Amino acid sequence: MTNREREILELIKKNPFITQEEIASKLNIARASVAVHITNLMKKGYILGKGYIVNEDEYVLVIGGANVDIQGFPKSKLKFKDSNPGQLNMSLGGVGRNVAENLARLNVNVKLITAVGEDVYGQKILEHSKNIGIDMSHSLVLSGEYTSTYLSILNEKGDMEVALSCMDICEKINVDYIKAKRKIIEGSRLCVVDTNIPKEAIEVLTEFDDLILFLDTVSTAKAEKVRDIIGNFHTVKPNIYEAEVLTGICVDSVDKGKKACEVLLNKGVRNVFISLGEKGVIYGSKKGIHIIKMPKVEVVNATGAGDAFLAGLVYGYLNEFTIEETVKFAMSAAAITLSSKDTISDRLTVQNVKDKQKELGLC
Repeated sequence: MTNREREILELIKKNPFITQEEIASKLNIARASVAVHITNLMKKGYILGKGYIVNEDEYVLVIGGANVDIQGFPKSKLKFKDSNPGQLNMSLGGVGRNVAENLARLNVNVKLITAVGEDVYGQKILEHSKNIGIDMSHSLVLSGEYTSTYLSILNEKGDMEVALSCMDICEKINVDYIKAKRKIIEGSRLCVVDTNIPKEAIEVLTEFDDLILFLDTVSTAKAEKVRDIIGNFHTVKPNIYEAEVLTGICVDSVDKGKKACEVLLNKGVRNVFISLGEKGVIYGSKKGIHIIKMPKVEVVNATGAGDAFLAGLVYGYLNEFTIEETVKFAMSAAAITLSSKDTISDRLTVQNVKDKQKELGLC
């Protein structure tokens, strides 16, 4: 939604019977311009019909992968090329789905566009999403396809050593499907996209009108998809390796991290957050580039922390936090997830994040 559309919508909310001439007079613009903006608001779903019935339910849209996560935890130091005694944990995952669930747990109205099979895993994802408050009515449910699966092996510190993913079904979220969902996409307050979907589909998203795009680069290999169009995203959240793919700068120091941040900002990105892992986050906007250190946190499982961080960035944007307030909120959300054995922590609530901020000294 553009700023002008937002102004018009606020006037209509206050007075549903206001005329286009009255709106034009209040905003000092032409009546013909008001008509165009109202038409756009109707197309985007903010106004329902000529009676100026306002759709109050703003939502965040997430487009990306959904899968089943299978994680292995060794009981002692991980030994390669050997059988390790340990524990296996199965949970629902996928970057897009994880971000959507984290947002739902933060009381954000969220819709998810993804692809699942008509198998037991797909049904589990659909059922869980309904129970947690994620709208998947615009997702693909495909007969004869297998729901994506992600297998990861963690070391004794909880960090991932190696992973395998089978996400071929995400290729079904193609250009034609994205175009078919244009109305619901452009009607979102903002859209989060991960690079699990095809490159061409991501490119089409960047061409939609007034769409605020948050990007999760997912991995170095998949970050390649967006390297040439990175300036079309409002907010990006790469780690140091993904930042190198996007900028060509080897981020082996804080100074080079800041340089990579500067490059992304110069390409047109509005907000950049480069994760340094346990060392913290380099973040920047047109107002400047800064680093914030990550307080010491007990790591049980590092998988999913980045998804909680991105959800925190979205929450900060929706609530008009400053960029510093946003990164602190996001880091606190990630800290809660790091301390959980699950990819999504059931302790992730707005109040718990605020309490974690105080505990970590990030207020």
